[in-house]
Amino acid sequence: MTNPTEAIKERLDIVELIGGTVQLRKSGRSYLGFCPFHDNKRTPSFNVYPDTQSFHCFGCKASGTIFDFVMRREGVDFKGALELLAPRAGVELRARTPDEEQQDTRKVRLLEVNAAAGVFFHHLLVRSPRGETARAYAERRALDAPTIEAFQLGYAPAEYTALLSYLTERRGFEPEEVEAAGLAINHETRGYYDRFRDRLIFPIRNAKGEIIAFGGRAFGDAQPKYLNSPQTPLFDKSSTLYGLDLARDAIRKAGATVVVEGYVDVITAHQHGFTNVVAPLGTAITGEHLSLIKRLAPRVLLALDADAAGIRATLKGLQALAEQPEGEYTPVTSPRGVIGWQRSSEIEVRIVAMPAGQDPDEVIRTDPALWQTLIDDARPAMDFYLTALTADLDLHEARGKSLAVERLAPLIAQIASEIERKHYVQVLARKIDSDETVVLRALGGRPEPRGAPARASTPRAPLPGPTQASRSPVAPGVPFQPRRKHEQAMIGLLLRFPATRTAIEEKLQHDIAAAEPLRELLNGTPEDLFHGIESRAVWQAWAQRSASDDPIGWAETLPEELAAYVRDAIASGPPRNQEYRAINDALECATILQRESARIWLRRLAMRVSEASEDDADVLQTINLKVQLEHYLSAITAPRRSSAFTDLHTHASTQG
Repeated sequence: MTNPTEAIKERLDIVELIGGTVQLRKSGRSYLGFCPFHDNKRTPSFNVYPDTQSFHCFGCKASGTIFDFVMRREGVDFKGALELLAPRAGVELRARTPDEEQQDTRKVRLLEVNAAAGVFFHHLLVRSPRGETARAYAERRALDAPTIEAFQLGYAPAEYTALLSYLTERRGFEPEEVEAAGLAINHETRGYYDRFRDRLIFPIRNAKGEIIAFGGRAFGDAQPKYLNSPQTPLFDKSSTLYGLDLARDAIRKAGATVVVEGYVDVITAHQHGFTNVVAPLGTAITGEHLSLIKRLAPRVLLALDADAAGIRATLKGLQALAEQPEGEYTPVTSPRGVIGWQRSSEIEVRIVAMPAGQDPDEVIRTDPALWQTLIDDARPAMDFYLTALTADLDLHEARGKSLAVERLAPLIAQIASEIERKHYVQVLARKIDSDETVVLRALGGRPEPRGAPARASTPRAPLPGPTQASRSPVAPGVPFQPRRKHEQAMIGLLLRFPATRTAIEEKLQHDIAAAEPLRELLNGTPEDLFHGIESRAVWQAWAQRSASDDPIGWAETLPEELAAYVRDAIASGPPRNQEYRAINDALECATILQRESARIWLRRLAMRVSEASEDDADVLQTINLKVQLEHYLSAITAPRRSSAFTDLHTHASTQG
């Protein structure tokens, strides 16, 4: 059977697909338009290449295949993109197993239960006399009718079995199904009864707009004040953001996601036109939340309450960012040749400083202009740390100063930029009214951030490259074949042998260090090597997995098309106890892929230069990139001498 991803590539044209949502014009052999992923209406920077069926934006650096475009546009993962594109291409995905079919059927049934419950709750709020208390509450919170409709707010009556009776007697669902959806509780003596009673109801929807759970707010002093659905086959609160289904387009347009604390904060923001706002569901922001929103925009603004609980939630959110798989430390070579370490995360986090005693809902209702100012003035996370982590200290006393340095020095030490690090050293020194050397000593005496090797203090020697261009680029048993096979072999080596990742990253960073402008095109990370749909999707998924995952077991959690690709990849290569061979093979395979990537970019840049108009202000920059890329390609193509042995010819000549 034809691989579905290959069939989709063959049947769908990227120009036609992107042209359905982005206005493109022919420009030589490529197509040009305004990028849909960042706000720029002055200079078209979004290029679509029919020959390679790929796209690249020279503004925000978004690039990839037809799958990457759909993943970015819809905010879904590879599996989601596959499911969206397959019907359009007339491709049937692999047959589901009986167990999978049963699970899918059950999920569809639970969605139907939730949809029916949503209709029931909403009707009671907007039309039933029983919803008067909830309507009065919504009125006090200044929620208007269109907003109530858009969020499908509802009311759960006080009776113990009102919803259960409606769903079982009127809609034909079984009590067990209502319980499985999280809407009923089965008591050992009293039987089934409604989970939500006498509460304003907030339907919780997934990215497709389907109701997967509910939240309920009690009235008066009833406890708990907020109650959410339990975890179900449809709902996991740690990976769900309230309002995301309505916020996706605005997040992409604004280039930022604003995270607030509660349901009403989100609803009020949307009602007043601030529609890039979402909220976690009773938890601090998690790595799963960040995985959802990083696909849509590179910035996250945390606008949590200014009270102690809000500060704790903000700190937890920042910790989640620090623990992201994408936040692993990677080597960075400075222009002076010194290897440093920085997080590879593409997410920029800022903190919205809320006025004391006010939450986003209050600020937006009373002064929308102030809210916009707070968003515009969102400050870097380190500024927040400087305030939050010293709020309980007396900085006039020696003990308070010591604790301030103890808490903040490790965070300052993690800042990759030397200029920014120096800035915060100065800020902290002023804050504790001490000399900068006190803070610098604390930084120098600290170990490197968790997961990072020691910071090098002297330039490193170049990593050894392949000594012969003709050597086999991959492990024994994998013949020299087209690029897809090289990419698959590289995936196998990176997944099976963790040490190869460090070696590859150091090689890529070293190779690009001599041509810093190329960082506009190349990140110096393994992702640079992958242009194929499967390899890109696998590598992106692998970057988000748990650090303890075994590649073989992890592969089985992927869509079957990717799982088969990974199984083939990890079946090749040297035995597990010959890791030294894996590193050499990976370095040589990387060189092959680097060359091909450079050639792809050379073709793109040459096309861009040839098609540029006379008044194109960016043409000189493009020419410079092309020259730099040619030097880069020449450097990585030329065989390198080994630094481990004396050059015998040179030795002989010096002796003669």
